[in-house]
Amino acid sequence: MNLFDHSRVDVPGKCSAAVGISVLVSLFCFGTAGCGGASGGQGQNPPPPTFTTIDAPGAGTASGQGTYALRINDAGEIAGYFIDANGAGHGFIRNSSGLVTTIDAPGAGTAQGLGTVVEGLNASGETAGYFIDSQDLEHSFVRNANGAITTFDPAGTSGAQSIGDDGTVAGGYVDENGAHGYLRAPDGTFATFDPTGDAGQVTIVVPNQINLQGSVAGEYTDTNGVFHGFLRDSSGNITVLDAPGAGTSTGEGTEIADMNAGGVMVGGINIGVINGVGTTHSLIRSATGTYSIFDPPSADGVSSFAEGINESGAIIGTYRDATLVRHGFLEEPGGTFVTFDEPNAAQLPLSGVNLGTAALRINASGTVVGLFSDSSGVRHGFIWQ
Repeated sequence: MNLFDHSRVDVPGKCSAAVGISVLVSLFCFGTAGCGGASGGQGQNPPPPTFTTIDAPGAGTASGQGTYALRINDAGEIAGYFIDANGAGHGFIRNSSGLVTTIDAPGAGTAQGLGTVVEGLNASGETAGYFIDSQDLEHSFVRNANGAITTFDPAGTSGAQSIGDDGTVAGGYVDENGAHGYLRAPDGTFATFDPTGDAGQVTIVVPNQINLQGSVAGEYTDTNGVFHGFLRDSSGNITVLDAPGAGTSTGEGTEIADMNAGGVMVGGINIGVINGVGTTHSLIRSATGTYSIFDPPSADGVSSFAEGINESGAIIGTYRDATLVRHGFLEEPGGTFVTFDEPNAAQLPLSGVNLGTAALRINASGTVVGLFSDSSGVRHGFIWQ
C-alpha cells in the first residue's frame, strides 16, 4: 500500500487508498476578500495575488518526487511532506519566515514507499501524521511545537489525519475486526468509533478535520469500495453523509475534505466515469444539513473537488476544464469565483506525470496553500496570497 500517492490530489475526487495516504490564467476577482494583498487607496485597485514556491531541502527532482504542501494555519505555518531521490517520504513544517524543518518519525523506513507523512497542523504548530516502518507497517505520530515526537497505535496499524487546536488527534486504524476511527486526547487516552456501527463493513476511515467545537468530519470506504462522508459531533453522535447525486458503485460516492468552526463542510461527489473520464463535482454541506453541488464556471461541468473552507466561508479546490487541464479555484463568500494557475505549473492534459495546480487549504486571511507539477512531473508546494 503506497501512502505517498495522495490520489485525491493526483486524481480529484478519489480518496487515498491509505489509512492516512508567470501569468494567472484567469483572475475574475472583483473584491478584495480572499484575494490576498493589502487594499490600495481610494480609487486604486489592490495588488494582484502573488505565488511563492515551496521546495523542501532534500526533495527529489524526478517525476512524482518533490514537495507536497498540504496544510496552513492562521499563523502562516505550512505542513506537508516531501519525497526524496530514493522515493522515501519525510514530513516538514515551514514557519512564517520560510524556514523549513524536516520531520522524521522514529522508526520510519528510508526505502522507496516508506517514511513519514504529515497530514494535520493546528493553530499552535503541532503536527500529526503517520509513518511506514521497514516492515511496511503504518503507525501514527504527533509532534508538539517544540519538536518532540510521540508515536502510537490505538490497535493494529494506524494513521493520524488531523489535529485539533487542543491537541486532540483524529485518525483511522485497522485491526482484525475491520476499520475504525479514533480520537487521541492530549493526555494519551483514546476514544474509538465506527461510522456505521459495524467495523466489518468498512475498509478505511479518514477523519479529515476537527473543528473548534470538537466535531470530526471525514469519510470512510465500505467493503464495496463506495465512499461515504461522516460527521461525529462532540458528544460522539455520528451522522453518515451521502450527498444527493453521488454514485453508488466502486470508486464513487461522497467525500468530505474539510469543515470550519461553524460546521460547514466541503468535499465532492464522485459520479463515476463519463466519456472515459472519472467525474467529480464539488459539494458544500451547511451546518443545518443542506447540500449544494457545484462546479466553478470555468470547469464547464467537467470535474471539480472542493478541498478547503475557512471561517469566513471562502472555499478553495481544484477543477479540470474541457481539455482535462487542472486548475485551482477560489469561491469567495459572496459567490464570486476566481480561477488560477501557479505560473510554473505544466498546462498539460491529465496524465500520470501531470498534476497541474491543486489548491488544498485556505486560512483566515485568505492565504492558499497547495501544490503543482512542472513539465517534468516534479511536485512543488505553493503559497498564493
